[in-house]
Amino acid sequence: MSLLTTKQRAELNKAIFQYTQAKIAAADDANDQLLPMLAELLEIKTPNDEIVPNYLEKKWTTVVRLQKRILDLENEVASYKLLLETLAQSGSNGSALVLPRDKLDWIPNVNTTTYKTLSTQLINCVAVHPVLPLVVAGASDGSIIAWNMVHDSLAIPQKIVTAHTRSVTGLRWLPSPATLVPNGPQEWILASCSLDLSVKIWEGDSLKHVRTLSGHEHTVSSVAFLPTNPLVLYSVSRDLSVRVWDVANGTCTRKFVGHSEWARDVDAASVEQHLVDAGTSGSLGDFLLTCSNDQSIRLSHASSGIGLALLLGHTHVIESVKFLPLLSNKYLDGFVLLNLDKFSSLSEDIVKNPAYEENLGYKYCVSAGRDSLIKLWLLPPPTLRPNRPPAPSELNNSQGWHLADLIGHQSWVKSLSVHPLGRYLFSGGDDKAVRVWDFSTLVDKGQVRCIKTLTAHEGFVSSVHMASEDRGSSIEEN
Repeated sequence: MSLLTTKQRAELNKAIFQYTQAKIAAADDANDQLLPMLAELLEIKTPNDEIVPNYLEKKWTTVVRLQKRILDLENEVASYKLLLETLAQSGSNGSALVLPRDKLDWIPNVNTTTYKTLSTQLINCVAVHPVLPLVVAGASDGSIIAWNMVHDSLAIPQKIVTAHTRSVTGLRWLPSPATLVPNGPQEWILASCSLDLSVKIWEGDSLKHVRTLSGHEHTVSSVAFLPTNPLVLYSVSRDLSVRVWDVANGTCTRKFVGHSEWARDVDAASVEQHLVDAGTSGSLGDFLLTCSNDQSIRLSHASSGIGLALLLGHTHVIESVKFLPLLSNKYLDGFVLLNLDKFSSLSEDIVKNPAYEENLGYKYCVSAGRDSLIKLWLLPPPTLRPNRPPAPSELNNSQGWHLADLIGHQSWVKSLSVHPLGRYLFSGGDDKAVRVWDFSTLVDKGQVRCIKTLTAHEGFVSSVHMASEDRGSSIEEN
């Protein structure tokens, strides 16, 4: 698979042609057939379109800057290795070693990049590509806009697609490339949903439209890919339903209703990562969280649609719900075990139940809504039955345990995104702020503390997204 995107390859070919064209024009004995031959070799039909002057030279200076940065990082790593070797030779256990902040635990400090849109293009959602330096945004005019984060001019979108006839409400990248047709190439897949009642599938960084998924009878609010099968997509809608789509052929394979009002968001739980990497799924399949205008959160079995648990506690519309990765457990288990007496029907055996990590792939979740609150929950394990789908939990009347409120936003909380290492939570709200919450403060402080507030927007923050764990730690927000 090429490391260059389709756009990057096309631009590089044009730049090479542009540079060679200038050299041939300056030569006295140039062969008139060289340029047509070069254009054919580089698959260039309109070599002078959409290419800035001296493009190759500008890209070369960018490469030089990146090479210098790589050398700096290599020197930094070498100095750390030397320090560790010195400590090992001296018999030190490393307790005196002071290292800079862990880059894997990176969180943003200030706004470094702003991507401008037209006044008619209010941004509703954003998604960072799992591998490529690509930021994709869904706009109120139905368009999808993509920016290359390492482009010389960040103000110029790499791609603008007229995607939907009405406002785009959600975007989701498939975490790993997949094949849409038998024996076809593996491609990165983007799913979008809209007020126009449709879900659309887009191929690769070129954002080529692949197919439209039709069937919802009202606004489609959110989409989520199935962790164990890249060609299964879930969507929720104002028509109250959850729909299961076969992305390969564009058909709806299942539909179920779990809420009495508008279903706002959906998230799918990952089974253990080694199962996914091995190309297999857990015996129980995957699980879904959905939230709604009916002020409830529903845990469902993805394959059967059976409702397993209900989470009640919000006093207004719930806008977003997210499973926490299993890495978050080490920050939350200690707090729960120290405060068992505060939670009805909760015991140490439940908290330490191995089924969470061995069979379910989930344990905790967070939700956010128009009551300006973010809530932290412990999900009850379902009743497991041999050779049958899981049944509703018999614990706590099939309801989740509300552990804590994250208080800080001054208005509706619209979006949540979890740091891939499980320690931090990012939230965006109508108070124009992005807040960063640290789960590690729960045991010592008795609450999840907001450790940073990012204020750079002039309007509501409707979407926050962070790239997945194995793809880096990029974050964008609109």
